[in-house]
Amino acid sequence: MFSILDMINHALGYVNVNVKIKNQIYIGIGIAGNLYLGYVAIRLMQNGAWLRGILYMLVFLALIYFITLNVIYYFTNKTAKYDLSPKIEKLLGGKPKEALAAEQQAQNNQQQPYIPANGIFDGQELLPATVKTSHTEQENVHQIVDQLQAANIVRLDYGGMSDDAVIQQAQATGEPVYAIGQGIQIPFSQLKLENHRLVIYAGINQMDQSPVGHITKVGLTDVHDAHEDYKLYLASTVITGGMSKIAGRTSAIEQPGDYQVTAQVAYEDRQE
Repeated sequence: MFSILDMINHALGYVNVNVKIKNQIYIGIGIAGNLYLGYVAIRLMQNGAWLRGILYMLVFLALIYFITLNVIYYFTNKTAKYDLSPKIEKLLGGKPKEALAAEQQAQNNQQQPYIPANGIFDGQELLPATVKTSHTEQENVHQIVDQLQAANIVRLDYGGMSDDAVIQQAQATGEPVYAIGQGIQIPFSQLKLENHRLVIYAGINQMDQSPVGHITKVGLTDVHDAHEDYKLYLASTVITGGMSKIAGRTSAIEQPGDYQVTAQVAYEDRQE
């Protein structure tokens, strides 16, 4: 029985499967193996081998606890109330100092380089803009990210963080960890007035620009009111979101996601 389960386990190692699905399969294999272990324990006790039977049964019960934790993490969106894993890790000595140092360095390097694309607005008033993106514009954003990645300007590698570091950060913040990091500045972007909307055009350069969203609010003010009273200038356009990882039971789970476009707008009174 265990030989068959071991063969299945090794076979999965040669298949490229989503991490979450693969772990769910492993849980199924673990349940089958543990049920067999429980059967062996009962048979041993029935045949008079009480000591071995009780030891097997204790292992069976302990494995039920850990399998239950895995089921909670990989088949639901809940977290286990009584998870002894951190205490067990601490009891066994925790992570090596070298690994902790490498993870800390990776976290320090996670922030993508920020280069002002539209100039430095020294002394200008800046406000965050609310940007709405359509399906077509979302595709344009994905294309820009692909172009930036091909040009080695952006790396979708979670800042070089290991899965352990990703899990630690996700558990500490309660937020997913994004492959793009905290965000990447788009090399070129500008505002265009189209059909009474302020549309953001962006790209790797002015020739390859395409619409990536339109502004609906400047700060807390409706964009139409803001545009009527002030001259608006696009100060920065940043892409955030996208592919991310969340903390799983024993590994990080990668999941797809849409990118978001965040922008800052500089403004000055039209009377000036």
